[in-house]
Amino acid sequence: MISNISTLAQRLQNGTIRGIIFDFDGTILDIRKTLKDAIEEVYEEKHISADIESTIQEIGALMETIQGLPLPKIVLESFNLFKYIESLKSLTYLKKLRIATKIFTRYLEYAKDASFYPEATEFLNKYKKNYDLFIVSHNQTKNIIPHLEEKKVKSFFKGIFGADLLPALKPDPNALNPVFESYKSCKLKEFVMIGDMPSDIEAGRDAGVWTIGVASGVSKREMLAKFNPSLLIDSLDELIRIIENKDLSNSNTQNRIEIKS
Repeated sequence: MISNISTLAQRLQNGTIRGIIFDFDGTILDIRKTLKDAIEEVYEEKHISADIESTIQEIGALMETIQGLPLPKIVLESFNLFKYIESLKSLTYLKKLRIATKIFTRYLEYAKDASFYPEATEFLNKYKKNYDLFIVSHNQTKNIIPHLEEKKVKSFFKGIFGADLLPALKPDPNALNPVFESYKSCKLKEFVMIGDMPSDIEAGRDAGVWTIGVASGVSKREMLAKFNPSLLIDSLDELIRIIENKDLSNSNTQNRIEIKS
């Protein structure tokens, strides 16, 4: 219950959280419509019928896995990866590969024009001086930077680490090492990992930091809840309300926000 406020919520309110580590796609950058458009267009071209919502989750999880990999490795691992896309199960491996590659390529093209969530922009502007802000993403750094520059928020971040700069990819907790290495000394419980995918929660948890699952991207909150984040919210505006200790007694808000005591 919200009245049973967690240690994490208290620390966010009293200023004893030092750093916030953001995933990028689906957490700061709104990629859901971009992914949906890419899937629907390719499926229509290939005359494939599917439950689009389920397919978005399946392909979104796949893209989270392969986004930071070089193309040859994607091809090598694709047989095992693509078998989880239910709507493509009846197709041959080569057809799956071609369709998934086309979706991924089109998604990357459309993602260049994707927008920030308004609440993400608000959060960054509001708290840029309160916390050390970082990005740890499976996207390439070169793809992240233009978005940050366009929104004039690049300077807000102490570190921006795309897949090309990471020693490992999430859910491996070593993915967060570049953040901690930027300090001479730090305490893990002074940091929070915020992301929209189970891999974000797993990486943060196994690294020993607090975790916040935000159901704004591809993964539904029911999926994120299975990984037991310290805090589960639908969007960053709910996190703003928690930090500012705003009234959370509204029943709809209580039902959306889950805080582990």
